[in-house]
Amino acid sequence: MIRIVVFLALVMLLFQTSRAATVTFNGGVTYQTIDGFGANINHRSWNNDDLKPVIDALVDQAGMTLFRVIYDKTDWEATNANVSPYVMNWNYYNQVYSSAEFQKMWGLTAYLNQKGITNGVMYNFQGNGPAWLGSPALKTGMEPQWAQMIASLLIYARQTNQLQFNVVGPDNEMDQTVQGVNMTASQYVTALHDLSQLLDSNGMSDLKFAGPDLANVSTTYMSQMLADSVVMSKVAHFGVHSYGDSGNGSAGVYSYIQGSAYPDRRFWVTEFNVWCASCDSGVLGTYDWTYCEGTAEYLMQHLLNNASAGLVWEGYDSQYNYYNPLEWSFWGLFGVDNPNATVKTYTARKNFYTLAQISRFVRPGAQRIGVSGSTSSFSPLLAFKHAGLGQISIVGINTSGSAATLSGALASLPAVPNLNLYYTSASANLAAGGSVVVNNGTFSATIPADCVFT
Repeated sequence: MIRIVVFLALVMLLFQTSRAATVTFNGGVTYQTIDGFGANINHRSWNNDDLKPVIDALVDQAGMTLFRVIYDKTDWEATNANVSPYVMNWNYYNQVYSSAEFQKMWGLTAYLNQKGITNGVMYNFQGNGPAWLGSPALKTGMEPQWAQMIASLLIYARQTNQLQFNVVGPDNEMDQTVQGVNMTASQYVTALHDLSQLLDSNGMSDLKFAGPDLANVSTTYMSQMLADSVVMSKVAHFGVHSYGDSGNGSAGVYSYIQGSAYPDRRFWVTEFNVWCASCDSGVLGTYDWTYCEGTAEYLMQHLLNNASAGLVWEGYDSQYNYYNPLEWSFWGLFGVDNPNATVKTYTARKNFYTLAQISRFVRPGAQRIGVSGSTSSFSPLLAFKHAGLGQISIVGINTSGSAATLSGALASLPAVPNLNLYYTSASANLAAGGSVVVNNGTFSATIPADCVFT
């Protein structure tokens, strides 16, 4: 039996009269293919198996398949390992990468691999580099040394620890001076070019790049990447960041890539969430229903802009060094119960469940399809088909403060007998909500008020 799963997410509580929405979901009109959904996760919290239940929930309950595994700061080569940036000093690097701090990185990656997340692991390095490379800005001419430092970690992870990953975001928000190794666009492309050659010469030609992952919206870095054929041979996905609504940060990226010499490249939103002004400063945010449903709404807006993946910032509360040493970040889908406990426990925040309404059911390989007609109180409203799974998924937002009726017609899609419903509200998480019959490709579903549902 072919199953249909429908998802709708609430953006905000509006008290208005609900109306029926008559919509056609057209499988003959197609957009981007989905690579998956996931989260940014910090290596530093991997300790005493504390995080295993959290990783289990992200993978098994929320269905996440992409994880941007972060190490900070990018200063682990405290002194220059050797004069030549093209010859690896493995006596030096072996000591660095066998340290207790890096054991956390390897342990977290190994557990993801054990959970079946292999191609979905993407390393990312944040914060300033060591002083000898230049901090916060990379010194001119030091691009090969930076590339050697990054390559040495990747080679050690793959060849010594036998860890599985195939994408790296080697620098983060290099257009500012805190959260990455600051580089100009030309420096960044030169550094990526050098890194490409080092990886190829060390048996890692399969490893691909995601970037530039800027803090601010700009095509300057992308344009210079597109001009370097060596770099572009390594670029799997362009990466963008966004902490604003209405798809801010991803609007126009798809059309820009389509107009380039590499229209086959996709783009991922490698960091997104509703902005939390205090969360980077060791102060808890306000994780109310409006905030948490907004996390899902922001992802939907990026999908409407043809993003192929979205990785929320971040999977769980953790500590970072890029602002102040070991300062807590409280952006997590899972909140730490007691930051001072030796053995830490974590509790899911509501936006874990709002995002799961999308990530659990819109599976990698799904393709976004056309939506037309009177959407009434549902905005945005998205739909996907997955040929391999025989699945249709409808994702939307009920902006009404009361139950609303969605009347739909399925066009150029497989015949299906019913729709199975689940929902998340301010008081329920992924709760079962019954079944809706589909007759001759049409259905009418009552969407509960103020909820995200399947």
